[in-house]
Amino acid sequence: MRRVLTVLVSALLLAGGLPAGQAGGHPHGNWGSAYRSVDGGRIWFDLNRRHPVGTVFDVSAPSPPRVWEATDRGLLRSEDLGNTWTRVGPAAIGERVRVVSEDPAGGSVLAGGSGGLFRAPADLSRWDRVLPAEPLALTRDGDTVLVRAERGWHHSLDGGATFADGDHGLAPVAEVAGHPVVASVRHGDLEVACTGDGAYARTGGGAYAVVPGTEGLAVLVALSTSDGVLLGTSRGLLRYRPGTADPLVPEEDIPPFLAIGAMEVPARRPEELFIATSITPYPVPGALPDPVAAPESGGVAGVLWIGGIGALVLFAGVAGALARRRRGGRR
Repeated sequence: MRRVLTVLVSALLLAGGLPAGQAGGHPHGNWGSAYRSVDGGRIWFDLNRRHPVGTVFDVSAPSPPRVWEATDRGLLRSEDLGNTWTRVGPAAIGERVRVVSEDPAGGSVLAGGSGGLFRAPADLSRWDRVLPAEPLALTRDGDTVLVRAERGWHHSLDGGATFADGDHGLAPVAEVAGHPVVASVRHGDLEVACTGDGAYARTGGGAYAVVPGTEGLAVLVALSTSDGVLLGTSRGLLRYRPGTADPLVPEEDIPPFLAIGAMEVPARRPEELFIATSITPYPVPGALPDPVAAPESGGVAGVLWIGGIGALVLFAGVAGALARRRRGGRR
């Protein structure tokens, strides 16, 4: 019955059959939410059921019942698992907030949008801009923070208080099957790399092969659980269990029309999971540009080269005229 209802709701949403003000009828034309599971992802609860938003780009909940959402309507925080939400953060962060991460140990918060990446202490008494670039992705492991921006990687070794350029050896595999890797995860001896065109897996350090059933899907996040690997895709949440009779199955509580943009496991609660979703596809970060780009023709270098040739031609013309004048004087 639950599967039938999911299919019916999906059809109504995709056909535009729900009236404005209900699920799918937001003024922005899209619908997203943060979902919570307490049993490893088998059953999910919508945290925005009372206060719908547009796109949820990122979610952070290391210490429930406090939950953070990075959305297309600002940075939101709930102290009661989504019953009420409050908009927080500096105005300079911008309307679209792409990443958020609370430090499980100290409670400081990193959040970033079009205005850059900001950091606040646990009491939110101030927000300091720690990176001017808009972050596209953020991962945290203790005091180590890795941020990807449009032009490259940035890393911090002090919980996000200061950043340096480069990935400091923290970035995942750069490319698989000609596609930039946007996320990766290890599950025992299984390694999974996520790309904008499917998930790829390998065991024992062998060659990567596409996970059957993910071809053509943007797979932005992956999470190792006690029951396989959860893959967040542009067409819902999938569970990957290689070696089983049915190795790739959808999570039924998450509608298949919702794209998955982020997942998080609270500290010390491995069976409690949070995900961010959107009805519209999330942007897939492309390949990073080369560190040293060749100058384009017609740029400064081109102008200097053309100017140099012109000067040589002018000099040769003047020298030739003077030589002819001297020869004429001798006659």
